[in-house]
Amino acid sequence: MKIAHILPHSAAFPLENHNGRYEWVRQLALLQAKQGHSVTIYGSPDSVVSGVATAGISNASDDRENNNKETFRLAFSQDHDVYHSHFDNLHYEVSSETSKPVVYTQHWWPTQQTVELAKSAKASNVWAVPPTNYMHSFDVSSGIQTKGHIYHGINLDIFKKSDTQKSGRFLFVGRISPEKNLDLALSAIKKAGVQLDIVGKVAAKNQQYWQNLQQYIDGDQIRYLGQKNQTELVDLYSAARGVLCPFEATEAFGLVVIEAQACGAPVIAKKGGSRNELLQEGKTGLLYDAEEEFVTAIHKAETLQSEDCIQFAKNFDIISMAKAYEQLYESLI
Repeated sequence: MKIAHILPHSAAFPLENHNGRYEWVRQLALLQAKQGHSVTIYGSPDSVVSGVATAGISNASDDRENNNKETFRLAFSQDHDVYHSHFDNLHYEVSSETSKPVVYTQHWWPTQQTVELAKSAKASNVWAVPPTNYMHSFDVSSGIQTKGHIYHGINLDIFKKSDTQKSGRFLFVGRISPEKNLDLALSAIKKAGVQLDIVGKVAAKNQQYWQNLQQYIDGDQIRYLGQKNQTELVDLYSAARGVLCPFEATEAFGLVVIEAQACGAPVIAKKGGSRNELLQEGKTGLLYDAEEEFVTAIHKAETLQSEDCIQFAKNFDIISMAKAYEQLYESLI
């Protein structure tokens, strides 16, 4: 098959800064190329991805949306069998310009605008790919065209338990932002009397939120470690007593939940959404609702076994994910 992955015009490889969505696309494209498909990533014309073709418009303007639309049109002008969008909504505006199938991975929870565009779009060749069954149910009830969910996958050759000794500390990995509910985790950690390490980026728009949390971070019981690369994250996951994921229930997926379990760390997550799909309650993780339950779960985390976590994470192998996308493409073509 001839597959086109379409990213924003600003997306340039190699990545200067970590971007989970872009890295996910790169890994999927590489796997598809290894399977013998002809794969092109559309984004910045300066991108270089070893093993995969790249392309981008050369006449970019200051109009970001127009640049992205022109990137779609460049892809449409080439002879691809399927177009895989990694935008939230833009594909609905341009997909009528091709008769080929357009799929888009729902990297974010659908907004009301997405629902409205999906209902009003004239093109019937756009198919959403939700990463969980929970989101698939939402899509169906909202009138978003989809053929079913495909779980996000991770590279289990990278995310695996290392030889790092257990630290006895808990771990939080994620953006430092209100929807990640780090404030709730800090409060629970204080009440539980245990230790926590924080890894994540603080964006400019979240500086005030971050400043409000400084009262908790003493450099001993609670430490901020900044941003970490993949290798460092694997060691931190492997050493953790447990990983806290108090994220909002409407988060699209939650790769941290799977990465942690793949490295042998149990996960404590807020009830709701797709959480019961991403961990085994009482075996690889614990779910809570009220803060008292959060504190209790923190104390119970050490009763869960690393081996069970690792075994469950095998359900989210990126190779299986790539095969599922291949089957979806074939069904639409």
